[in-house]
Amino acid sequence: MGGPAGPASLLDKLVLLHLGALLLATAFSSDVRVSAKYVATVLVFVGFGYGVPRVLRLGRTEWRRALAALGAGTGALALYVLVRHGQEGISYELSYFVAQPFLPHGHTNLTVLLEPLLLGLNLVLLFSPRAQGPRGRVLATALLTAVLMVVAFSYSRASYISLLVQAVLLLVLLGRAAVARRLWLPWAVAGALTLGVWQGITWRLALPAEAPTAAAKVPATKAKAPTLLHELKSVSDFTATNESNAERLNRWRYGLVLYRRTPVVGIGPGTFPDRYLEFVTSVPMHERFFTTFRRMNVHNLYLGWLIEAGALGLLTGLLVLGYAVLRQLRRVWHGERSALAVGLAVYFVFFLLHSFAQDFWQEPRVIVVFWLAISLQDYAARASRARSITSRLA
Repeated sequence: MGGPAGPASLLDKLVLLHLGALLLATAFSSDVRVSAKYVATVLVFVGFGYGVPRVLRLGRTEWRRALAALGAGTGALALYVLVRHGQEGISYELSYFVAQPFLPHGHTNLTVLLEPLLLGLNLVLLFSPRAQGPRGRVLATALLTAVLMVVAFSYSRASYISLLVQAVLLLVLLGRAAVARRLWLPWAVAGALTLGVWQGITWRLALPAEAPTAAAKVPATKAKAPTLLHELKSVSDFTATNESNAERLNRWRYGLVLYRRTPVVGIGPGTFPDRYLEFVTSVPMHERFFTTFRRMNVHNLYLGWLIEAGALGLLTGLLVLGYAVLRQLRRVWHGERSALAVGLAVYFVFFLLHSFAQDFWQEPRVIVVFWLAISLQDYAARASRARSITSRLA
């Protein structure tokens, strides 16, 4: 272990400030019981992901073992899903089934859990000496291909964008030459294999065309095999024909209506799903989508803070996330190009961007990893300061 915890840092104080804003919003909540449960879950996730490592002061060896175990477990899950796709065909529903949320109003795609794993594989290809040899490159490319297939087959448009953000950030932070030399060939091979397997599975397990009367009773994803190009084109489609985007837009619009009613402390943490459900069931003219009557969050982390915890919740949440991101980017821009420094910078940025389309604050398999990353950043900063003090004393 790394010894006892040191004095409270600025990040510690910002985290406590955000939790205080959530508690204040709970006191004025439209449903105190629901809000109390919500805040309790947040406290558990923050305590496990950030508090425990912070108190125990995990050392370098413990962090390496923890990250290796997390990567191995996530990789095994990806391989399992890939086998299921080969047996049953390509279906985004499998991704949601495997990542079944812990809470009834959660909505998590498996690819959200795989994005950090893809980042880890990229960092291995970029920084690990073992990955530069023939065997290492073949193994890393094979793992990259397997995970990339699971992401592609899930039709998570936000994950596609997150991967693009990963690539752009790595290019910006490390330079085109380094990325081109070590990443382009593995990604080209993985991409070609993914598209090839996609076509193979689609042709082998293509569903027969449905009659018009039957097709009306079955979701579009069941009637025919979707295509990657179609999913990419649908990112900006917020019409009623795109159920996922249209439902998000409806939730965002109604959320802003709720915010204007209680702009300072919000309607109460965790209460939006019930308020939205009451709204759609009481308004006959509201558009009916497949997901309308499911108890789910607002699908935007920042808008969720604003609606449920008011301006105070949003401001304190942005202070926590903004401080972590800016501190990490500053370290990288000032010359620290280690795998850990670059990896944390890229992770924080694509997590925050993905949060514009999802609210992960209550999903433990996603948010605990985020708080572990925050804790790992804190460990790295303290270790760097200790090395700096030691070198000056020497």
